[in-house]
Amino acid sequence: MKFARVLFALLFALCAAAYASEPEFGGQCAMAMSEGRQVSTNCSILWLSPDDKVYCFHDEAAKRKFLSAPEENLKRAQAAWQDPDNLRRLLRKE
Repeated sequence: MKFARVLFALLFALCAAAYASEPEFGGQCAMAMSEGRQVSTNCSILWLSPDDKVYCFHDEAAKRKFLSAPEENLKRAQAAWQDPDNLRRLLRKE
């Protein structure tokens, strides 16, 4: 029983840290952002990256697609978030 309490406390602390962080891209869907689109989310579907950043998705399919190539999708999403023209230039290089 004590193990269960410790496990619960640990999981709660991890989840609390994730929710305490501001989501990247203003809470927009990270996959949509990597495609140059802005899709609002309520951040109910999210991913906590290895560097403790929170990324939101508008549905599970978008999350799966994003995580199929997270480094490439994140690079494109960051380019689009900074300036949509950056994404166009990046896509031309690929």
